[in-house]
Amino acid sequence: MSESQPTFKLTLPSADYFASIVKAISAVVDEGSFTADSESLKLTGMDPAHVSLVNFVFNREAAEEYVCEKPVEIKVNISSLYKFLKRAGNESLTIEYDEVNKRLTLVFANTAARKERRFVMSTLEPGAGPTPVPKLTFEARCRVDTAAFYEAVDDATIVSDYARIIIRPNELVISSKSDVQTHVTRLEKDGSLVHEISTDKEVSASFSLAYLEKIMSASKTLSDETGIELSTNKPIKLSFPLTGGKIEFLIAPRLE
Repeated sequence: MSESQPTFKLTLPSADYFASIVKAISAVVDEGSFTADSESLKLTGMDPAHVSLVNFVFNREAAEEYVCEKPVEIKVNISSLYKFLKRAGNESLTIEYDEVNKRLTLVFANTAARKERRFVMSTLEPGAGPTPVPKLTFEARCRVDTAAFYEAVDDATIVSDYARIIIRPNELVISSKSDVQTHVTRLEKDGSLVHEISTDKEVSASFSLAYLEKIMSASKTLSDETGIELSTNKPIKLSFPLTGGKIEFLIAPRLE
């Protein structure tokens, strides 16, 4: 197989950082298409049941090195990609895509130790292009401490397979119930765990904990803060601010 110049190249100071992003993406998609152009690297995808969606954007300014000769689609098995990335230690990461040979190369480097590790994986045939992100409007939004929100979601799984999320002008409420048990977590606006609430009325919706817990568990290390946007009985949007980009998720409501 002949060597060729990479069509796309990205270098980041922390391989761990990108590993945590791919772990979060893996909560939604098994196979995903990264699309790269001169400005950014992106991925949008839905789970097979079309209940959840992930939308990831990483801007070139946040990279140590970013080269993209032309727009390109890089479709990979996300689980296989994460299998390599979770081997990362205190190392930098360089990602190179060889479009001619359909190969993705991951290079972990520890400059001080003069150590380099290289993994190569074959990519998949590109699909029908990126999944469109629905244009939604939300009646309420809040920003909360990620660990506190994850704890509330995790608590809810002890009681039921779905949770109800309520945003009021003065609080965020996560609850779950079964025939014999109930759980309620309240995070008040004036407390240290709620950074902002923006709504003039109560909005609420219920969501499958199979999706909510899986996404929060995989994403909880991305950011200390989780953005939550909600309208009554409509999809919830969870967002995590990244250095030089964003990752956000949509989950369809469970209609009772």
